[in-house]
Amino acid sequence: MARTGDELVNPVSGERIVFLRTAADTEGQLLEMDDFWTRPEHRTLEHIHPEMQERWEVIAGRVCFRVAGVERIAGPGEVVIAPAGVPHMAWSSDGAPVHLRIQMRPALRWELFVERLFGLARDGHTDERGTPTPTLMVELLREFPREIAPAPSTGT
Repeated sequence: MARTGDELVNPVSGERIVFLRTAADTEGQLLEMDDFWTRPEHRTLEHIHPEMQERWEVIAGRVCFRVAGVERIAGPGEVVIAPAGVPHMAWSSDGAPVHLRIQMRPALRWELFVERLFGLARDGHTDERGTPTPTLMVELLREFPREIAPAPSTGT
């Protein structure tokens, strides 16, 4: 399990995470991490956190967020929040590097999820964007049902 100060790098996507406060530091109430996107095509898949709120503070760069179907661009100093159960995704709005400070409440097992996800990339089990193969993605979703799930289909 990650500790404060630990750093993880996804060798496929180039994403780098530094853990600032872990579940162990906060009795499971909060996970805080710095997230660095180094590649212009960085984009998260739309998803939900069934039992977690995700809060982003943009430290550097410009990020386009889609939360509950509403898009907005946020720059340094701006904060965006996705409540638990709300579909969301994010991407670099202009292709420049991005630095986000992310808080997950409660922390649940998000640290372990990130470790597993980046490990799959390191072991060659993802596509060129760092997304696991479909079979492994299903396994991750089964292992972390409180932390992450696909966004509901809108039928469009």
